[in-house]
Amino acid sequence: MLVLVFLVQIWVFLHHMRYWLFKQHVVVTRNKGKSKVSPLCLCVGTMKLRILLTVILQVAVIESLREVSGYLGDTVTLSSGADPSWTLSSIEWSIFPNNTWIATYRNGNKNIERVDRYKGRLSLNTSSGDLMIHNLNKEDAMEYTVDLINTQRQNKGTKTKLIVIQRLVKPIIETVTCASVKGGSWLWLRCSSKDTGVNLSWQHTFPSVTLFNMTSPDGNSADLLGFLNTTQNRVSFTCTSSRNMEDESSVVTPKCGDDKPLSPSLSPSPSPSLPPPRERNFLVFFAGFLVGALLVVIIFFFKGKRKTSSS
Repeated sequence: MLVLVFLVQIWVFLHHMRYWLFKQHVVVTRNKGKSKVSPLCLCVGTMKLRILLTVILQVAVIESLREVSGYLGDTVTLSSGADPSWTLSSIEWSIFPNNTWIATYRNGNKNIERVDRYKGRLSLNTSSGDLMIHNLNKEDAMEYTVDLINTQRQNKGTKTKLIVIQRLVKPIIETVTCASVKGGSWLWLRCSSKDTGVNLSWQHTFPSVTLFNMTSPDGNSADLLGFLNTTQNRVSFTCTSSRNMEDESSVVTPKCGDDKPLSPSLSPSPSPSLPPPRERNFLVFFAGFLVGALLVVIIFFFKGKRKTSSS
């Protein structure tokens, strides 16, 4: 960077020397069919060159784009990247390609109420040049530019891309089936999330419980099936939704059947020819499961037989 500035300074010096050598010709006249250069033209050329060099220098001092993430409704700090040894005399934070100022510090005066949408939500550190944005919303996600000048007239620019992220919501646990049978309960839980791009997983407090996990193809839900014996009726199940370094969990303790059995005088006497309703529902569910599994086995068997005969 210093080499670039030095070369530009040499270029400007040589250009001024060229102008000084030609400034002897004050008026554009024709002398023996030859035209002489007017200093006005040289002055205009010099101004154009200075504008071009200013643009080049402004682009040169802007560093590579940084990325900062913040959660919706939280506070985020945009670092200016200023040298800690600097004493800042000018700070300008801007947005959009037209460099709309949202926070400035000049001649000891700080102004953080420039744009309506940011009023009451900005804090500017005049020592470091860092900008804090409070109560983030989705519209705050954009590029921010800061231009710094210290008391030694050194300048620096930094661009920061702000990404606003919405926090994960707690997953929803639904009890699909909780059927009490002799010796325990059959359990079917379903966990789902309103968020996208998350991983759903199950945990429980009883290590000896045999459970089966199934995740939907789109990843938006995860089912848990298993049998709990009588001593395991108070097992807590936790569904965790995770994405990157963030996670949220929900806990449920299923209750299948009554805590205490009814006394013989109060308990209804079921028909001897039919099982209790809950057991009957389970038998239907279990029979359907066996039929489905049998169909799958038959299909795979015939597919394998066809492949063998064709080969």
